[in-house]
Amino acid sequence: MLIVGAGLTGLCTAVRLARAGLVPTVIDARRAGSGTTGHSSAKVSLLQGSMLQRLARHASTETVAAYIAANRSGQEWLLDLLRERDVPFDTRLAMTYAVTESGAKDVEAERQASRDAGLEIIDVGQGDLPFPVLDAIGLPDQAQIDPVATVRALVAELESFGGRVIEGIRMTGSSFTRPWMVSTTAGEVRAEHLVLATQAPVLDRSLDFARIKAYRSYVLAYPVADLSSVPQSMSLSLDDPTRSLRTASTGEGDFLLVGGNGHEVGHGGSTQARVDEIHAWASSHLPVDEPAWSWSAQDYHLTTQVPHIGAVPGTAERLFVATGYDKWGMALASAAGELISGDILGSAPAYAEALRAKGIRTADITETAAQGASVGGRLVGDRVRLAAPGSGQTPPGEGAGRVEGNPVRPTAVSTVDGRTCALSAVCTHLGGVVAWNDAERSWDCPLHGSRFAPDGTLIEGPATSDLEPVTE
Repeated sequence: MLIVGAGLTGLCTAVRLARAGLVPTVIDARRAGSGTTGHSSAKVSLLQGSMLQRLARHASTETVAAYIAANRSGQEWLLDLLRERDVPFDTRLAMTYAVTESGAKDVEAERQASRDAGLEIIDVGQGDLPFPVLDAIGLPDQAQIDPVATVRALVAELESFGGRVIEGIRMTGSSFTRPWMVSTTAGEVRAEHLVLATQAPVLDRSLDFARIKAYRSYVLAYPVADLSSVPQSMSLSLDDPTRSLRTASTGEGDFLLVGGNGHEVGHGGSTQARVDEIHAWASSHLPVDEPAWSWSAQDYHLTTQVPHIGAVPGTAERLFVATGYDKWGMALASAAGELISGDILGSAPAYAEALRAKGIRTADITETAAQGASVGGRLVGDRVRLAAPGSGQTPPGEGAGRVEGNPVRPTAVSTVDGRTCALSAVCTHLGGVVAWNDAERSWDCPLHGSRFAPDGTLIEGPATSDLEPVTE
């Protein structure tokens, strides 16, 4: 039993299997929780922005109800584990609000979709926000957690049952038949069951890559001397750009987390400008000074909207994936553990069939076609734009990067910490031309979200190998 990815999905799956008597091994290319799990704002909530109205456009009422049931089950299981492990968490009102007319229409649509699905939301008016709000809905008794402490608790629970997590090992491929012979940077591993808990599946045979969009969003953490001076709710706006608020208490003090400004990976120009814009907004609307930290996280949206959690067709329920959480992976990752472990153990939850119900709707076809056109346009267009030669002589300034050269062999050049690196600008997944991320100093692929460090080292995404250095 091999699970690839030691984030929330992989660890929740592993713990459920270990409790049932199976002893899984979990591997991770970096450290447990170092990906999206550790960078999440970590709201374990059933009220999820505009999720239900978007689901309703793509799926049946039974599937929407099953989605809520899955999240509720995942939420309960995860919070129970934290209680058992004496890991503290906060219970808060989750709030979805709007400050613009267009956002207010979305709030009303989510109000209706939530009530149609039986979610007991309430109208909260202004709530506890210190700026004018046009409309808002809420759901009491939702949770905000420390994602790093949660990962540690899951690892400890897994190890108590004899399971193990091995860090610093990257999966690079797999055989096409069972038993799975999984290639890794530490050698080959044989597995009867293989779970890809990597957000974007690193094996393209699931075909999910053709239906996913990768998004990044940003969070700034502001020190707060008095928590009562800032909003206590977990709030999310449905305006453009979005704004997310929650508090966090750590050993280093209390903080207000302000996030938002999500965009497709590799699209939209300067990422640092997005971080700066969040800070400017926070400074003008909230009692904060300078942030102590800022970071970002990556999530995947499926054009069919319903997350894909379960076996890859044609693998006799021996190869599993989990993707398409669309920024709401806390409760859903825990539910994915229930779904996948249930498939393996023969004890699928009651909501499984409706959540996985297949049906093709006009919205699915339209969005999938648009995504395919967008990928194709970037694949060709980015190379055409390289026909003009780059400067090629003067290295980029500190913290900067550029793509230069010709359409056949484009080169990604950056300077970080005084070191200039020249790499192939062609993503090792499906050949997209990478773009420079100036906030995080990384090379990001606009096709499916693979990301690479300035020296070419793979950070995340469906790619499985680094960018090659250019020596000439």
